[in-house]
Amino acid sequence: MFYDLRSPSLEHQASDVISNSDEMHGDFELAIQQLSTDTAYVQLFEGAYDANTITKENILAAIASYVKSLIGLNSRFDEYMRGNNEAMNKEEIAGFNLFAGKAKCASCHFIPLFNGVVPPAFTKTESEVLGVPLTADGKNIDTDTGRYKIINVAPYLYAFKTTTVRNTGKTGPYMHNGVYKTLDEVIDFYDRGGGIGLGLQVDNQTLSDEPLNLTPQEKNC
Repeated sequence: MFYDLRSPSLEHQASDVISNSDEMHGDFELAIQQLSTDTAYVQLFEGAYDANTITKENILAAIASYVKSLIGLNSRFDEYMRGNNEAMNKEEIAGFNLFAGKAKCASCHFIPLFNGVVPPAFTKTESEVLGVPLTADGKNIDTDTGRYKIINVAPYLYAFKTTTVRNTGKTGPYMHNGVYKTLDEVIDFYDRGGGIGLGLQVDNQTLSDEPLNLTPQEKNC
């Protein structure tokens, strides 16, 4: 969890977000105190966790359980892959073929989740070094060292989690630092070969630095 993969579980992630002064800046003791004054919450926690007190552990378990319920695998793409040939139009099918073929997106965004969680076990997620720039002009690499802060070895310098591209049209801005505001900018970045393609020195870039040579029509698919 997180772009630098520092959290091993949803519970750990939730704890970090709640406690982090740059995010929720919360206080678990205060939360427990306030929740415990609400009879309805006390009864719900007792029913869910067979405990007569509300604790930090079962607050985090409840949040994690909710997040685990947010599964979206019923898109038109999913319908198409299940055999409904009318679920996607010709342009969308061409776009998917590009995604899995010439554009090489699926080499990191694994189908069907379209993120870095590795099939067939889906128990581990990958991180990649793309050479994402600090600003959209592409003159300097972003200063965030990513997973290198967690695992201090050279291959993890500027490495970040491969996130899902499902619903990506609604989740801008893009990249770990939000440097790109549009998908057109993102596609151009990959088309040019990532950071190296922009002229940056990224010795450990895992993304291929070979240009994709996508045509204007292909970029619009």
